[in-house]
Formats: sequence, C-alpha cells, structure tokens
Amino acid sequence: MKALIHNLFLFACAACIPAAIFSMLGWRRLRNVIYLVAVSLMLASTAVRIAYNWPLMCLYQEPYLISLLLLLLPIHLYVKGDISSAIASGTAAVLVSFFSLLFPGDIYVSFVKTNSIFAHLFSLFSSFARAAYFCSAAISIRILLSRTNSGAGPSTADLGRTTNLIIAGFALHTLGMFCGGIWAYCGWGTPIQWESHLLLGMAGVWFYYAWFLHLHLAGNYSRRTMLCASFAGGVLTFLFAFLPDTGVFNFQGIIQ
Repeated sequence: MKALIHNLFLFACAACIPAAIFSMLGWRRLRNVIYLVAVSLMLASTAVRIAYNWPLMCLYQEPYLISLLLLLLPIHLYVKGDISSAIASGTAAVLVSFFSLLFPGDIYVSFVKTNSIFAHLFSLFSSFARAAYFCSAAISIRILLSRTNSGAGPSTADLGRTTNLIIAGFALHTLGMFCGGIWAYCGWGTPIQWESHLLLGMAGVWFYYAWFLHLHLAGNYSRRTMLCASFAGGVLTFLFAFLPDTGVFNFQGIIQ
C-alpha cells in the first residue's frame, strides 16, 4: 500500500513534465489532457493515503495534500479564463510537487490522538490555505515580471487576483487554527502545543497575512509594493509552514 501511494504520486509528478513541455510548445489540448491525468493520479494517491490509516491520520501528509490542491487551483483559474495566472500557479504546483517527491517527510505510522475530526479539518484547511498563499505568490511574481518588461505598472485587477486568493486562504487558515486548537485541547488538554513547529509556524504565517490584509484595507501602499508583499508571504509560508514538514533529500527512494 505504501508503494502504491508513493508510485501514484511519482507518476503524477512525471506527467507534469510533458504537460509543461506541451504548454511551452503551445499544444494546449495535449497539455490539458496530460495535466488532468496528473491531477487524477495525485488525487488517487491522496485518497489512498487518507484511507490507509482512517480514521487516524498519517503524519506529515500536508506537503502531498498541498501539491494536490495546488494542481486543482489552476483548473479553477483556467475555467475562469485567466490563462496566465493558471500557468503561473501550475508552475508553482509542479515545483512544490517535485520538492515533496525529492524531500519526503511523510510517516505512515499514526497515533491515537489523530482520531479526531478536528485533526483532519486542521490538516485540510491549513493545507488549502498554504496552497492559496503559494498560488498568490506565483501570480504576483508573474505580474511583477511581466509589468516590468512592458514598462507598465500593475493594475487594480492584477492586485485583485492575488488578494482574493489571500483572503480565501486567510479565512481557511483561521478555521484551521481553530480546529487545531480544539484538537490540541481534546488530545493534550491545552489549546496550544508550544512544542509543535507546525502550529507555531502556521501562527506566524497567519499574523503575516493579517498584517498584509490590514495594509490592503488601509490602501496606503502601491500595488507593486503589495504584490511584492504577496510574493514575500509565499516565501515565508514555504520556509516556516511547509519546509518543516518535509524530510531530507532522497533521490534513491524515488522508485519503490
């Protein structure tokens, strides 16, 4: 079962390579078909991973769940007609997926305290929030680079693309923190586990995006500055709320 979970994820990552090549060649139909195959394989890997220990939860599964959600977000953007943002977020999805593949940190042995719906909700909501933050950072850097090359400044619509993702991510992040607090209280008798790097890292990222939304509502900073802050938030999310859940480089363990 463990080999099946890993190999499905591996094949999903491998399918992203021809999808990226077809995208650069302009073969949209082939790109879309191969991309949907990659999403289907990663969805299957995630479903088997969750069912493996249900109702318990596999530890450090969030990088793989984030990879799936990042692959799903470009589909939403593509359907809306925002092709450039879909390509940017799809690029971020491929990079995060390969990083999760090469630096595995998942542990298939769970423990009884994860037998709580709040544990699963914390994992889902916090993963969706991080995926939204990564997606907003990818779109922000695309806009900044494209506007710099064209000589024009970012538009209000450009900032809206990233801000909407951050608002959605922040809302789910807040729900996830509440679920994490309830889970910690039910399992350990305290709403905050100070020994948990994940809870502390997620709390730090939450405060950063609370500050970002405060500046956005104040309206005292330029759109370029806010896009730079959005990209910086993606970097902070990677360092403090994603990287601790991954492991050491393991190229030899790719094929199982």
